[in-house]
Amino acid sequence: MEKDLQEHLLSPTIHPMASFAFARKDKNGKCFPQAIAHRGYKEKYPENTLEAFARAAEVGSHAIETDLHLSKDGVVVISHDATLKRCYGKEHKIIDCDWNYLSTLRTLKEPNEPMPRLIDLLEFLKKPQHHHLWILLDIKLDDDADTMMRLISQAFAHVQPVEGRPWNERTMLGCWTLQYARLSGRHLPDFPIAHIGVSISNARKFLAFPNCSFNMLIFILIGPIGARFRKQLHTLQRPLIGWTVNIGSQFWQQLCQEHGISQNGNLEDFATEGGDRKDVFFYQSDDTRYIPRAILLDLEPRVINSIQTGAYKNIYNPENFYIHKDGSGAGNNWAAGYAAGEQVHEEVMDMIDREADGSDSLEGFMMLHSIAGGTGSGLGSYMLERLNDRFPKKLIQTYSVFPDTQNVGDVVVQPYNSLLSMRRLTQNADSVVVLDNGALARIAADTLHVQEPSFQQTNQLVSTVMSASTTTLRYPGYMHNDLVSLVASLIPVPRCHFLMTSYTPFTGESLSQAKTVRKTTVLDVMRRLLQPKNRMVSTNPSKSSCYISILNIIQGEADPTDVHKSLLRIRERRLATFIPWGPASIQVALTRKSPYTQTPSSPRVSGLMLANHTGIATLFKRILAQYDRLRKRNAFLEQYKREDPFRDGLGEFDEARSVVAELIKEYEDAEGEGYLSGEGMGIQDGGEAGGAGREG
Repeated sequence: MEKDLQEHLLSPTIHPMASFAFARKDKNGKCFPQAIAHRGYKEKYPENTLEAFARAAEVGSHAIETDLHLSKDGVVVISHDATLKRCYGKEHKIIDCDWNYLSTLRTLKEPNEPMPRLIDLLEFLKKPQHHHLWILLDIKLDDDADTMMRLISQAFAHVQPVEGRPWNERTMLGCWTLQYARLSGRHLPDFPIAHIGVSISNARKFLAFPNCSFNMLIFILIGPIGARFRKQLHTLQRPLIGWTVNIGSQFWQQLCQEHGISQNGNLEDFATEGGDRKDVFFYQSDDTRYIPRAILLDLEPRVINSIQTGAYKNIYNPENFYIHKDGSGAGNNWAAGYAAGEQVHEEVMDMIDREADGSDSLEGFMMLHSIAGGTGSGLGSYMLERLNDRFPKKLIQTYSVFPDTQNVGDVVVQPYNSLLSMRRLTQNADSVVVLDNGALARIAADTLHVQEPSFQQTNQLVSTVMSASTTTLRYPGYMHNDLVSLVASLIPVPRCHFLMTSYTPFTGESLSQAKTVRKTTVLDVMRRLLQPKNRMVSTNPSKSSCYISILNIIQGEADPTDVHKSLLRIRERRLATFIPWGPASIQVALTRKSPYTQTPSSPRVSGLMLANHTGIATLFKRILAQYDRLRKRNAFLEQYKREDPFRDGLGEFDEARSVVAELIKEYEDAEGEGYLSGEGMGIQDGGEAGGAGREG
């Protein structure tokens, strides 16, 4: 038996083609994509329930996508999460509960549906009104792989299919990893398989499986590499399914949960403790609902449409969505995104002005964007300039997602887009919290033990950091209770305003595969925050690299005496090296945790480090080196020359390179003792030595 298993794992099985997943033709022969209901009709009905599946069929869905987990006694059940809290309100993992208990649960969302099993779904599909449906099974990675695949096989064997419609002609097995794909060949060789993934380079490994379909995050299918991959799949006649996720929406969902705000914007009945400042990020409408102070912009409709139809669609002000009328996006081109800003800025600035005028005490703006593609980099750059012009005395802080600069990315022109964005981040932002995809993937692999993290998991890392970095504003104490004091404590010189973050420990329902943390004392948390492996930026610090400033935000049950002892221990052991010209101390802010998100498994103490570190310049050096390699070959420049910012030549590139090179030198100079006196430094604007202020 063991030898048989090894043979299956070494040689891919030839699975049948999922021909039922191909685009369908109308009476005129025109092809249309199929509509797949993600967890059923979950916007109106409890997700992953038979009611949600039935309602999805009624409104015309061609297929159902759903998720599988195992109970303690080996029953294959349907649930997206590995825990029961979000959907059923219970503080347990599914794997720790037997089916007798799970069968008694009802969803929190009305009409309070029970949890179905896989065999219940199969019986559902046998009903005449559901004969047209097929299913895509997202096989989660929380359970033993061989046991899961064996029990799925047994479930199909247990339920007799409809005559003429065998299960393998209505079912696609969704596999995140090669292990599951190979095990499907052992247990379900006659069933079609699909790779579910977020990386084209990883997806290519599944081309070795004949007839394997692909269920990919839609954003990675955009751009030159994505286009080549789509063309390759079309040539091979492999079905391709696309899906979307969004960091910004996850951030707002997390804030709602922490403040006890429901999906409709109403305060939950249990949210009675008070002491939090909801008005920092929300305002109350005339009907007392809480509305996020958020404006959501995009040049193509997919992400915003997913938010507008998502679980939290009712919390947003519908007037604060902006989708470009063409809906064509920026094509991973900074110049196209920037040029689009010229067209749309009046309408967008009207939205911003309306929100600003409605604020009692406007401190500043927070912008979340990515700098590798076209919209986040180009339109984001343009909006930074306009915000700086319109509100010169207000703080602008960004949460900027940098590309993975240590591995080959799916956007071949990302060095161009990143460099052009960095010029605006340097000149037009007061504070930039840097998060890079390479570090997020590393943390997911090392800390969460997830070798192929989903975008939902990496987005959860980002939203956790964003939430934690704003706790001193939302749960105010004696210090750092406004944005100005928070930024001022971290940025002593204006140009060096790029911050790196660390957070520990990562646990909870959204990160269910996180390593168990057995010790969460204040000292333990503060030591972990200083460990390079917990940084959300991939840097290569030199021996001379050092901290300019550190602010630790400690959440939970932390005694000030413990904090003082921890700081002494860190200083004694020289765990952090500081600049020679400034105070060598770690600032600490103690803050509450939300009482509405605590579980028995939640850590007693958690911490976020916001740090200004000279080693971040190594990330900028990699971007500069990658830009220089592309530019030396004049590669991919034609698409930029077609846009307005480059009509008169490529000077925009040269200016951006100069700004980033000066930024790198600024951080390197900051490592020296003579930094403030100007020794060894170039003289800048108007004869002033040192870092220049925000331009504009």
